[in-house]
Amino acid sequence: MKTLRIFTLLAGLTVSSLLPAWAGNSVLIWPIDPKIHSGDKATELWLENRGAATTLMQVRVFTWQQQDGHEQYQTQQTVVASPPLVRIEPGQKQLVRLINQTPPPKGEERAYRVLLDEIPTPQQPGENQAGLNFQMRYSVPLFTYGEGLSADTARPDLSWRLVNQNGKSALLITNNGSGHARLSNVSLGGRTLSNSLFGYVLARSSNTFPLNFPASDRSQLSAELDNNQTWRSGSSAR
Repeated sequence: MKTLRIFTLLAGLTVSSLLPAWAGNSVLIWPIDPKIHSGDKATELWLENRGAATTLMQVRVFTWQQQDGHEQYQTQQTVVASPPLVRIEPGQKQLVRLINQTPPPKGEERAYRVLLDEIPTPQQPGENQAGLNFQMRYSVPLFTYGEGLSADTARPDLSWRLVNQNGKSALLITNNGSGHARLSNVSLGGRTLSNSLFGYVLARSSNTFPLNFPASDRSQLSAELDNNQTWRSGSSAR
């Protein structure tokens, strides 16, 4: 499988919340937390063009893993987007189906990233050529569930410790649970790390977050999870 490092040359946006969100300045995408439940073969993703020009979007799905504290994305064919390329006229919307061709193993949650790339459309003769042409990349998290597990029953089981990363302190969060953790409004030892989305720790995985200040293993970590739950914990390294 080919490993992909996600990047955007000019401008990019990754948003994960419970509300519809904008990709670029004209396309509305919803839902931005799609899930394929056990027994379901597909879920829906809607794209709406609220701009004044035709928009072309390429839709791809990659596996999403966290190994050695780093995000990894790989090509795959387990979940596919149909259609993979959409043309949306101004004021119109387009349905994209995310189709699960092979269900996850029993009791497992699988993580994917749906990448939507805006493809610049050729300008017509006489149109204003001035200004920057931003190509946007939008990334949507997708989770699928095997038999016996659902988005409601999957639970994270979190612990943390401080590690050294390139000579600086970093926060290593481990999730030994059956479901992912979406972290927001995070503080460590009373110092705010994020007032909004901080990041994800996938099921049975670890993720590393750099710190810009010295921290102590004796500090308490606090974070908001999905469903308005709060996680507070001292370091597992004590």
